[in-house]
Amino acid sequence: MSSAEARHFYELSPATNPENGGAVDRQLLEQGIARIAMTVSQADFSELSQTFDACIAETPDLLLQSYHIVDSRLSNSAGYVRKEQKVNAAGRQIADPKGLMHFSESAYTRWQQQFKSAPRLLTRFLEAGFDIQHSLLHTARQHINDLATTHPNLSKLYFPPDGPRSLSFLRVIAYDSYDVTGTYADVAKPHFDIGGVTIQAYADAAGFWGAKDGPRGERTHYDTAPAGAYLFLGTEHAKVYGDDSYLKPLWHGVDRIIPEGQTHVPERHAVILFVDAPAVNHGITERDTLPHLYDEQVA
Repeated sequence: MSSAEARHFYELSPATNPENGGAVDRQLLEQGIARIAMTVSQADFSELSQTFDACIAETPDLLLQSYHIVDSRLSNSAGYVRKEQKVNAAGRQIADPKGLMHFSESAYTRWQQQFKSAPRLLTRFLEAGFDIQHSLLHTARQHINDLATTHPNLSKLYFPPDGPRSLSFLRVIAYDSYDVTGTYADVAKPHFDIGGVTIQAYADAAGFWGAKDGPRGERTHYDTAPAGAYLFLGTEHAKVYGDDSYLKPLWHGVDRIIPEGQTHVPERHAVILFVDAPAVNHGITERDTLPHLYDEQVA
């Protein structure tokens, strides 16, 4: 269904008085991002990252076989993808070398069958990834339910009582280490997320930032803290609600922060959960998520 049809189907009335909201609601209004607690520990994330590194080194062919399209609307995928370093004609690095793994609901049964005879290293990584995805999705559901105080029926949009239960993607990223030979771009270029709700759960290096007021807004850096994560909204929320919500998507990215004069960029790992509305075809395009490429006023 379209965004307009979703508003009608789920009876998503305009947002009510923000003063009625809880702590997360107020943080999203004031800062565009909310600090939340979670049950996954830093040790859990660190172990997942280390196991991912080991799988990349020892079972790369099997990892590549895990890839498949989950959501054809935006070609969202589950499984492993390898991205190589890219340098433009001017010698500027425009993409980091990295490995990405996406866990999603539909992949669970598929991978159980596909990798039932796989090495224990790989199955341990898959089990740990799904455990963390389920835990973070539970946390996201709790906060989405709380936001429904000011955004009536919001939880039905992301967790429909009938039909698909949820659609989420846990992204595990392993950036390579490398030597700097010229200038390089941000780790993650500034953008709005495609989906509805994002939990920035873990990173073992600094650099994540958000700007509440969009591409021209002031950037604030947020460091990973023990037992803490950050929740913010994506473009899907804006598409569904239009001007009927005072909560807006967060403009954000990741800077490459290394000591001045350093020529070796260390490894970096991150874990992020994206929660989408499973029944909505929102028609989001690059113009929505990367407006600076199209709007001279914010370039």
